[in-house]
Amino acid sequence: MQDISVVITMDCEPSTATSHPKATGPRDWAMGERAVTGYAEIAKSYGFPCTFFVHPETILAQADLFRSLEAEGHCVGLHMHPWKYSYARYDGKRFRCHFGDLAEADATALLSEAATLFHEAMGRHPLWFRPGTFSANDSTFRVLTALGFRGGSISAPERVYRATRSVWTGCEPDPHRPNATFRQIAGDLEFGNMPLSADVSQVLIASNGRRMPADFRPDTDWVGQFGITYRSIAENIVAQVTARAPAVPVLNAISHNMFEYRDAADPFTQRFKEMLDEMCAACGRAGLRPVGTTLADVAERAIGVVPEEEEFAFI
Repeated sequence: MQDISVVITMDCEPSTATSHPKATGPRDWAMGERAVTGYAEIAKSYGFPCTFFVHPETILAQADLFRSLEAEGHCVGLHMHPWKYSYARYDGKRFRCHFGDLAEADATALLSEAATLFHEAMGRHPLWFRPGTFSANDSTFRVLTALGFRGGSISAPERVYRATRSVWTGCEPDPHRPNATFRQIAGDLEFGNMPLSADVSQVLIASNGRRMPADFRPDTDWVGQFGITYRSIAENIVAQVTARAPAVPVLNAISHNMFEYRDAADPFTQRFKEMLDEMCAACGRAGLRPVGTTLADVAERAIGVVPEEEEFAFI
């Protein structure tokens, strides 16, 4: 039986009292902690560690929590919504934008500040990164690599959220080394990017007009909103990864720290467990063994893959 890696991730946002009334996030730090610890315990019951991407305000407020989780074998990296950080640190007067809006110099300045705060909390430089809403531009991978990051989960295949500068049509769907100048293709940067797993057989249109495929997340009521089950999502994603046969096969799931994952009756908790059940069952039916790991492992494996030389297109 062939192994397939499973990476369970969570974006850990600042509390809404810390950022902006319209921001997503837990209502207070206690709720955020319940979400994080409940999520980790559920994932652990399936044999999976977690990868937490933590916003600077959150890592400062909950340093002991994330140090403890890291000591238990979970992976802790940096998360960033520039506009949330702007309201917390600059009263909305600097960096009030999405990550993909940032010019190279501004992205470098912002991440350097955030890395200093992360170091203050964790005692080390952050090595892993995910931008809020997967917002990025063609300088993003270059900036991250120059600042010493080893990997991240930067891309969401086929997502088109123009308002948040998250446009990933035609991008690489599996872990890879990114290109220094064009974010959609593989390259030779010393950085491992782990895209969000997505069922690319169908692009859905949300009520706000945003376009995205279904993915492994309990945040969305896929059945209620789109009539799509976790079974079909899991079956399709596993089949697509198997057909592509990448060097580093991965199932990458996502959620956020604003749901009551310690409450067994909460619908988000129930969807999370159903998602994991269906993910594992789909792997079994495909003759695959789901093996829990973290972004740290996947990124290093992706860096170790020699990129294929692309034939020049004479068009």
